[in-house]
Amino acid sequence: MNRRLLYVILLSLAFVAMVIGVHRSLVQDDFAGNYWIFMIGFLFYILYGYTKKKDSA
Repeated sequence: MNRRLLYVILLSLAFVAMVIGVHRSLVQDDFAGNYWIFMIGFLFYILYGYTKKKDSA
């Protein structure tokens, strides 16, 4: 798989998870119940940074 495509996919998944988490938190008025969605987005962002750093070294 093309590395650049992997970067775009990971960053996009991180962004989408954060947007979904914010939307559900505003609609349901419950941040703690949707905390897991934010953590999935954060995990994708960490994976993005890790793969980008690993490939540049």
